Amino acid sequence: MDINAILLKTPRGREEIRTRSHRLSPMARRLLIIADGQHTVTELAADLACGKRDRELHETLEGLVEGQFLHIRDDFDGRTRGTPQGPGWHAIR
Repeated sequence: MDINAILLKTPRGREEIRTRSHRLSPMARRLLIIADGQHTVTELAADLACGKRDRELHETLEGLVEGQFLHIRDDFDGRTRGTPQGPGWHAIR
């Protein structure tokens, strides 16, 4: 996950916030709630007091995207908020 990606809730994500039907982990639920389509992964990490390259953070975000609770904003092209510094999450896999 690019640390400059901007994530927003899908209809499924909004439904999950209301119903809690998928029993997400506490971190996944917090990320789902604070993802607003305006803040980068780095900014979300700061809100949760995590490092921007924290493994649990990125695994959780990737799970939320794969589960269709969040998606990367359509106009994000990797340059929207600047270029990541140093190795990104993709280098850690």
